[in-house]
Amino acid sequence: MRIEKIRLDEIKKAYGDIKALEDISLSLYKGELLCVAGLSGSGKSVLADIISGRTSMSGGRMYVDSRPAAFASIRQAQTAGIFCVRYKTSVINDISVEENLCLLQKQGCLAFPARQGTIRMRETLKALGVECRLQAPVGSLSLMERHTIEICRACCAGMKVLVLDGIARDYTLKEIQYMKELVARLKERGVSIVWIDTRPEIMLDAADRLAILRKGSLAAVLFREEFDRQVIDRIIIGGNRKAGREITRSQAERSGRTELLAVREVRARELRDVSFHVCPGEVVGFIHPEETYCREIVRLLSGELKVESGSAWLAGRQVELSGGRKNMVRYGFGYIEDYKKSLFPKLDVAENLTIAGLEYFAPGVGVREKLEQAVACDYLALLDIREEDLKRPIETLSHRCQLNVALYKWIIARARLIVMDNLFSGTDILMRNSVREFLEFAKSRGIGVVYCSPNESELASVCDRLYELAEGKVSSR
Repeated sequence: MRIEKIRLDEIKKAYGDIKALEDISLSLYKGELLCVAGLSGSGKSVLADIISGRTSMSGGRMYVDSRPAAFASIRQAQTAGIFCVRYKTSVINDISVEENLCLLQKQGCLAFPARQGTIRMRETLKALGVECRLQAPVGSLSLMERHTIEICRACCAGMKVLVLDGIARDYTLKEIQYMKELVARLKERGVSIVWIDTRPEIMLDAADRLAILRKGSLAAVLFREEFDRQVIDRIIIGGNRKAGREITRSQAERSGRTELLAVREVRARELRDVSFHVCPGEVVGFIHPEETYCREIVRLLSGELKVESGSAWLAGRQVELSGGRKNMVRYGFGYIEDYKKSLFPKLDVAENLTIAGLEYFAPGVGVREKLEQAVACDYLALLDIREEDLKRPIETLSHRCQLNVALYKWIIARARLIVMDNLFSGTDILMRNSVREFLEFAKSRGIGVVYCSPNESELASVCDRLYELAEGKVSSR
């Protein structure tokens, strides 16, 4: 017989006139992994906040161990054994791993950490199979390692329910697998887990059930035997929307093509005599054999590294690699990372689209009028934006529309080569399809793309060629 740990009964949450959650009824059982998926803005994080005491519900009832519960604070939820680990960790970077692990335990003496707490902490780490340097400062750890410390800390404090809210968006495949193995060990100890992510595919092999939210409502709850990727995608998107056209990747020819970007024997910081090239209309990715992030390539092409030797050419023009990002944009580079950080939320759509390419508008001509005319003629359908929305503040549009603006502004700015840095992080299926469609559009215009990500399968799905970065050197794969 399954033991119900949490039951939500017609939970509602509203912010003024905006309904974030509407009539959510859902149960979580002891030792179960319940995964929650949905598009951005579907209410997933709001649900996590209510369960973990970060925010209150506007209506409905919640039961914990069959008793009514309505948490007014995170502390109250933790007292009931409910802990939430979010993408942005709550560990303290300036103290050691050991001290962080003992923070939530009751101390029976003035010494910190207390001996009894240290013993309990070491037993927990051993039981979960977690190895770590206890005296290392937490600030020296990776994101996944900090999340692991936070989970182990909650275990030491008597965790019964764990909510993971979007923690894996920047994980490598190896880190995702590690976290799933840790979750499996938690289940064996009777801990109930709610794992929230925009990408259900990373969780399906471990999940017992999958709950899908759409526009604040519970669209479906599927059991393991009902998992089907196409069915899940259709439920997430909704019957009246399309997942996006199927993309057929064109393979770049290895010979007979001009080089758009040529980097020759560059030496800088951790890079040693690095050489690579990108052809017009080609997407080139970088990967590390140990699945760590090729961040140095992004920094090199952003003009952030002090280059000791070597050269780079873009469209036949030599590039000063140490001149900073603003200077690189003048050469014809464009940059897309966290799309929200590249936008100005209070400016309207038209102003955000033109801000990367102001110099291309003639003096004396109204920039906004010029831009609106161009967008109306060529880009409205691609942006998935109505003409009347061009003067709305960008922050009022959907996440997908904001992403499209961040992408296509570099087309308007006439970028010759675009550097994409972990762009799939935190995106849902519709947004990922928007990225793929943009890549095809850019390639059709002869624009080159350098794509960096910690996720090898993501790189393989969008890139025409891959380079491997090992020991500071680059080689073709």
